[in-house]
Amino acid sequence: MFGKTTSIGKIANRLKMDGKKVMVAAADTFRAAAVEQLEIWSKRANCDIIKGAENADPASVVFEAIKKAKENDVDVLICDTAGRLHNKKYLMDELDKIQRVIEKELPQSSKESLLVIDRNNRTKCN
Repeated sequence: MFGKTTSIGKIANRLKMDGKKVMVAAADTFRAAAVEQLEIWSKRANCDIIKGAENADPASVVFEAIKKAKENDVDVLICDTAGRLHNKKYLMDELDKIQRVIEKELPQSSKESLLVIDRNNRTKCN
C-alpha cells in the first residue's frame, strides 16, 4: 500500500517511461516530510520538482509550477497536495483555490484529479 506522494512518484515514473516530459509540484506544504519524500520520488523518476517554502500557500506553488511547466514545454504536471477531509472547510476551500489557479492558467489543458484514500483511517469491520 502507498499514499498520495508515493502514488505520484510511481505515476511520474511511468509517464517518463512512456516518453513524457514530467514535472511535479510539491504543494503539500504542511506535512513535514512531504517535500522531501516527493524530492526522492522525482529523482527516481528523473523529473523536475517545483517546491515552495514550508507553510507556503499551496496555490502559489501550483502557480509557479505551471509557469515553469509552460517555460519548459512539460507534457504532464502532477501536483501533490495535502490530504483533505470533507468536513474541514478550509481544506476544501484551499483545493478550490488550487483548481481555480489551474483553470485560469491552463484553460485548454486536460485535467485529472485522483482520489487516494488513506488506509490508516479506515474503520475495521468484523
